[in-house]
Amino acid sequence: MPYRNQATVAAWVRDYLDDRRVDPSFVSVLEKDFTPGPESGLVVVALSNASTVTYIQPIVTDGQARWMVTFEPRTEGFDLDAAGVARLSADLSALADLCGYLQERTEQAIADASTAAV
Repeated sequence: MPYRNQATVAAWVRDYLDDRRVDPSFVSVLEKDFTPGPESGLVVVALSNASTVTYIQPIVTDGQARWMVTFEPRTEGFDLDAAGVARLSADLSALADLCGYLQERTEQAIADASTAAV
C-alpha cells in the first residue's frame, strides 16, 4: 500500500495542518510499533480537554483500507462543564476531520498506484 509509511503520512498531516491553519502541537506522527516499513504512520492526537490516549491508524479489512480512531481506555472518569464539553466536541470534530482527510488521501494514493500500474 502506497500510504503505509511514516514519511507519507507525516507529509499528509503537515498538508492538513497547513491548509487549515491548525496548531500542529496536538498531532504527532510516529512509526507504528517503532519499526519502519509497511506498518508505520501512527497519528497521535492530543485532546485538549481529555487525557485519553487517542490515535488514528490505517487498518486493512477485507482488502479495504480504512483509517480508524482509537481511544485507549481510561483508568478514571472525568467531569466537564458545558464549556468543557463544547471544547471536547471541537476536539472530536477536528479529529474526525483529520481522519476523513487521511482516508481521502489514502483513496487517492491507491487510485494513483492503480493507474500507474496499468
